[in-house]
Amino acid sequence: MKKFFVLICAAIIFFAGCGNEAVEIPTEKISAADVTLTLTRDGKISLSRELMIYSNISGEIVEKFFKDGDEVKEGQKLFKVGSAERESELLQAKRELSEAMTSLPKELAQKNPVGELQNRIAELQARVKILEDESEAGMVFAPITGRLDAQSVRLGETVTANETVLAKIGKTNPAVVRFEVSAAEKNFLAASNPKVMLKFKDGSTYARPGKIIFSSDTTAEVTFDNPDESLPLGEEVQLELENVKIPNALLVPENAIQQRDGENFVNVVDENKKVVPKKISLGGKVGNQFVVSEGLQAGDTVQLGVRS
Repeated sequence: MKKFFVLICAAIIFFAGCGNEAVEIPTEKISAADVTLTLTRDGKISLSRELMIYSNISGEIVEKFFKDGDEVKEGQKLFKVGSAERESELLQAKRELSEAMTSLPKELAQKNPVGELQNRIAELQARVKILEDESEAGMVFAPITGRLDAQSVRLGETVTANETVLAKIGKTNPAVVRFEVSAAEKNFLAASNPKVMLKFKDGSTYARPGKIIFSSDTTAEVTFDNPDESLPLGEEVQLELENVKIPNALLVPENAIQQRDGENFVNVVDENKKVVPKKISLGGKVGNQFVVSEGLQAGDTVQLGVRS
């Protein structure tokens, strides 16, 4: 790449203190090139064929019928959503109904007037039916046979109908690691069909390579055979995608990149020799250069050697 120098006045913030003398600043013009590299992506081990579980009604979680991480059967009870107050009312109404029903034979045997008691029993039966229907409407069942994740909602937590995810259910074999992709990333990853390895926080590597698929336009999934369930659900891991071919990649030198508040910037010099900081997104490294996925275009000129 052709390098040249531009003259920048001392007033520029990055070079304060140069007095009235001109300062020569090294720059480089950005160009595109076809590259092959290894990309890394962070993710979390999750269930495959994952389904979200919702409630049909709003309320609070008044009962849970499983432990997080359990294997459950299709149709098995998982949650009861409703109101703790209404559940208490149901228990009280059932107790009162039971007491009234127990008293009725005694009253009949003693030939006492039972009209008022019978009316009371009818009222309690109607009340119990209403409260039982409400309680039944709040029951949530497993939609399939599978493993529940370890991050379900807690007892007493308030949920919104068809909106709050109560839990996730799916399969442990294969296990899945998901990450977000742009349209451009999806295209070159699909074309490259890279070998994908999983690395744990301790630096060790899972023995079986993964297979990358795209569950949507913005989400990639890497599936890993997990017959012995040795991949712990919920653990954060790093993926290494090897031999990814990126056509017309924009490369920026490492010494042109500044970091501020966890984000990456470069100083772009325009046709008037004015310096404009621009935020960029990086997509991988080739030697001492980084692939820029967003923020620059071919032909831009960046300053070199400016560190934050």
